[in-house]
Amino acid sequence: ILKGISKVVRSNEFTLGREVEEFEKKIGKLINAKYVVAVGSGTDAIMLSLKSLGINHNDEVIAPSFTFYATIGAIACTGAKPIFVDVNYEFNIDPDKIEKKITKKTKAIVVVHYGGLPCDMGEIQAIAKKNKIVVIEDAAHALGAKYNNKPVGSLCDFSTFSFQAIKHFTTGDGGMLTIKNKSLAEKAKRIRW
Repeated sequence: ILKGISKVVRSNEFTLGREVEEFEKKIGKLINAKYVVAVGSGTDAIMLSLKSLGINHNDEVIAPSFTFYATIGAIACTGAKPIFVDVNYEFNIDPDKIEKKITKKTKAIVVVHYGGLPCDMGEIQAIAKKNKIVVIEDAAHALGAKYNNKPVGSLCDFSTFSFQAIKHFTTGDGGMLTIKNKSLAEKAKRIRW
């Protein structure tokens, strides 16, 4: 650790830089994600995904009623209105209750893989596709989890992770956003600055 810290100090790259780029590449390879954007927190990752989509005060974003406040805080910071959907017995968003909450203002669904247990992504993605809505994974506790043998973080247009101290994979702080679309990934990197 001290050797790594010394290397960063000597490089004078305290914000982003080569070490962060290397981290993004390694994590991307681990979870089969093409575009990775490292950020300051998991909350930042959710907010960055919403801002990259242009979500604002005229929009609604569906989210589970049982989640950490950062999920909803990120939605609120964009000015969008969070729309709560009840959870199932696994404490994940209940796919059977999502469609009833969709309106013309709905732009995204944020799913939270509670305790590392993935949501029913097949059903959720079918609902999103039918209604032309983007799905954002809040995978703060799910790095390494799989759904149908695919790594969480490679399932949706946007997936977010947290590396905060209480997570099972930690850097002490920080977060990450994975994105499937190259132009949205470039936009996210511009907004990150």
